[in-house]
Amino acid sequence: MWDFCISNLLVKTGIGLSVGIVASALIFKRKSWPIALSTGFGIGVSYAECQKTFNPTAIPGVKIIKNSSSTSG
Repeated sequence: MWDFCISNLLVKTGIGLSVGIVASALIFKRKSWPIALSTGFGIGVSYAECQKTFNPTAIPGVKIIKNSSSTSG
């Protein structure tokens, strides 16, 4: 589980950083805020996916239903 979250963090942060650098160079006249913003988005998405991995009941709309059927032997 942890290895998935760490690799996901590295990949999403790297993608966010890359998108931020490209956006900063091409669109925003080499400002630094697009890099920080897109890197933060990558970290946030990775955190949300790890939270869903470790705590599946935290997903909105998910209900845990207890199995109430009794088995007679």
